[in-house]
Amino acid sequence: RVPTPKTRLGRGQPRPMIQFDEHGFRRRVEEALVTLQKVLHSTRRPTFALDVPHSYEDKYLLAEFVTNCGLAAQCTCLEALGVGTQQLATLVEWSASETVTLRLAGRQRCTFLREEEREVESTSKVVKESTIFGKSEQKVVTRVNEWFWKIDVEWELVAYAGTMGGPRQLRLQGRSGSAQLKTTTSATPEPAGQVEFIPTEVPITWLLQQVKLPGGLVGAAHVLSFKIDRDAEGCRTPRRNPQVEAALHAARELCAWSKRVCQFMNQRIFSKAERCAKVQAHTGRGFLALIASTHQPSELFVPVLPLFEARPAEEEADAAGGDGDGGDGDGGDGGDG
Repeated sequence: RVPTPKTRLGRGQPRPMIQFDEHGFRRRVEEALVTLQKVLHSTRRPTFALDVPHSYEDKYLLAEFVTNCGLAAQCTCLEALGVGTQQLATLVEWSASETVTLRLAGRQRCTFLREEEREVESTSKVVKESTIFGKSEQKVVTRVNEWFWKIDVEWELVAYAGTMGGPRQLRLQGRSGSAQLKTTTSATPEPAGQVEFIPTEVPITWLLQQVKLPGGLVGAAHVLSFKIDRDAEGCRTPRRNPQVEAALHAARELCAWSKRVCQFMNQRIFSKAERCAKVQAHTGRGFLALIASTHQPSELFVPVLPLFEARPAEEEADAAGGDGDGGDGDGGDGGDG
């Protein structure tokens, strides 16, 4: 249940990440199912969990499966930000003993280059007539002063353990660029000198602690190990338990940080590139280096599909006859879907 704007949240009550749109959610899953059927065997029929008979344990298994899928999507985002296999192994090692934080920072410098004066002829003409000299034409020439400035902008994304500036710091990526800006007044178009942008940070310790490297081997494929402790005192339901609450809290923080990153790039980077390009086309090209590594949302793989798959009757009978506990294994079929 998502609170309405009039609903007040009490202490300890989880806050919604976004307003849940059930119709939109079902539509997206149905569209994904159409694509999924093209790659699955014709006998496979994954569908919504609501439409498949299942046990209560299956709800826990589905919650774990979907959460691990969500963590895989977050790892995909980190990979797009420059966290490769080696970097991920390093961050996972740091997270075992210290808090790991992602930090986006940047700076700009505005430098005066020169002042130029040029003459601009008027498009209109002044015609004078004289009885002695006849007609004569004159043009009005205006002297224009122009000031040229150099704008240098750079940004970098780093991950660090503990406090910023410590020995454990990893630069993931960064860009720098410059452009010239022409003005018709002597006032600086940007604050003079070097200006440090306010950095934006997000802790990713919890996410990294869910990543396991098989055998501790650097370079090996990582495994996501999120599980719900059914026996914990605070575990009430597959949704109301400390592990899922921690997962949602970490996802909210990462989502909020992503929005701040978009705002940072739009206001500090993209707007300056567009401004320089409008003033004088060739001067804005230096800023292209700042945005050469952008990614579109459609390029990121988000594998979250909360699906179950009903097993054929003969498979159910075989499972029941084999170990008498086939109901608890149904949740694994959701993972196959």
